[in-house]
Amino acid sequence: MDDIRPLKDLVEIRGGLSFLALILLILLLAAAIALVIYFRKRKKAVEEPVLPPRPPEEIAMEALRALIEMRLVEKGMIKEYYVRLSDIIRTYIQGRFRIFALDMTTWELYQEMRLKKLDRPRVAQMRDFLEDCDLVKFAKYIPVKKEIEEAYTMAEEIVQA
Repeated sequence: MDDIRPLKDLVEIRGGLSFLALILLILLLAAAIALVIYFRKRKKAVEEPVLPPRPPEEIAMEALRALIEMRLVEKGMIKEYYVRLSDIIRTYIQGRFRIFALDMTTWELYQEMRLKKLDRPRVAQMRDFLEDCDLVKFAKYIPVKKEIEEAYTMAEEIVQA
C-alpha cells in the first residue's frame, strides 16, 4: 500500500492570455495578412501596363519577312514554304476580319468572307491565292520559280490592301 499515492487537487494556472486578448490577437494577425496580400496584388497591377495589340498587317508582314529569311525555296522545301505562306495569310484574315480561317477549308473561308460582305475583288484575290497554295499543299503541284515569286507578291498585296 505504500506505493499508491492519493490523487492531487486541480491547480489553477494564472497569468496566461485572457480569451478576449487571444481573439484580438487573431484579428490583428488576420488584418495584417489581408493588408500584405492587398498591397502585393496592387503592386503587380501597377507594374504591368497593358500594351495595345499589334495590328494584323504588321504581324503578317513580319511573318512574311521571316519566311523569306528561312530560305525554304532554296532548300527545296516548296511544300513547306506554301504551307507557311498559306498559314500567314489565314492568320492575317483571322485577325483582320474575325473569321476562324485556320479551321476552315478554302471554300468554307470563301463562303464566310462573302457572308461578311467583304469587298468582292479582294475576296476573289484571297480565294485565288489560297487555291493556288492548296494545289501545292495537297495536289503535289510543283510551281516554277516565277510562280513562287508571284505567290509571295500576292501575299504581300493581300496584306497591304
